[in-house]
Amino acid sequence: DQGCVGLRAGPSRRWKSGSGVCFEVTDTGPGIGEEHCARLFRRFEQADGARTVARYGGSGLGLAICRELTVTMGGEIQVVSELGQGCSFLVELPLPWSATAVPVLPRPAQHLLARRLQLLLVEDDQTVAQVIVGLLQARGHSVTHVGHGLAALAEVSTQGFDAALCDLDLPGLDGLSLVSQLRRLGHAFPIVAVTARSDAEAEPQALAAGCDGFLRKPVTGEMLEQALAAVVAQAETASV
Repeated sequence: DQGCVGLRAGPSRRWKSGSGVCFEVTDTGPGIGEEHCARLFRRFEQADGARTVARYGGSGLGLAICRELTVTMGGEIQVVSELGQGCSFLVELPLPWSATAVPVLPRPAQHLLARRLQLLLVEDDQTVAQVIVGLLQARGHSVTHVGHGLAALAEVSTQGFDAALCDLDLPGLDGLSLVSQLRRLGHAFPIVAVTARSDAEAEPQALAAGCDGFLRKPVTGEMLEQALAAVVAQAETASV
């Protein structure tokens, strides 16, 4: 609740050539016990399990994704922490070190859709929802966000949507049941499943329930745009 998070970058000493870069992220938080540090980088793992989720939210995927990206780039990631002493995460990558800053130009957003859409987002994780809403609004779309299936059913009964994005792991009425219910009620707008599930059954289950597209988190603006463009085009073709 109080304290700070810091980021430092500099040359890494891990590689003899001296061409590596080290990023260190430190915080003054509650710290992590030694028994938890070993499993932090596994998918769906959090320090105190359900207690961490209840207080801070999240799904336990962030550090696993960081590790996968680091390993893919040929680097290493580690954590140093003690209870009550905060945490220090080190990411070392075999990248050339340069004292000259290279300007990074922003990439223009790809607009694959010819019109702005009225979208429904069903997502119980507030942080994930904020990110997705921001990505979609940056592309000109209007987004109505709800946190559970019953709220989604209420929204579709009062207004129309061009498409929906739906998490599969929702409290109460899960995403698969929600999509099935929407189809039984006659709602034919395209639905894209957006989930953190990594199992092979997730996609066929989503499509069988009535989804038209499928995305795995984390998502980018381009991924969302491409998925929406595909399902909207498919729906428009089917209606002709």
